[in-house]
Amino acid sequence: MTSIVFYHGALADTYEEQANKQGFTLGDHADFAQKVGFGIVAAHIHGCITDSEYDKILRRFQTKILAKNLKKVSE
Repeated sequence: MTSIVFYHGALADTYEEQANKQGFTLGDHADFAQKVGFGIVAAHIHGCITDSEYDKILRRFQTKILAKNLKKVSE
């Protein structure tokens, strides 16, 4: 099983770029994932959610949005 790593934050590459570097794509879901990720990070930066809520939300985001929509790039 391949382990895919995504970094979150204002200075991180887009999720699609991160996926591409690891041989995957988010396809048509890339823009949606980026907007949702931005909303999560913005809510945390502005103090709308606590650190523990942020961690929980990111874990769920990675399994429900990112991992669910990842496709291996055909060579």
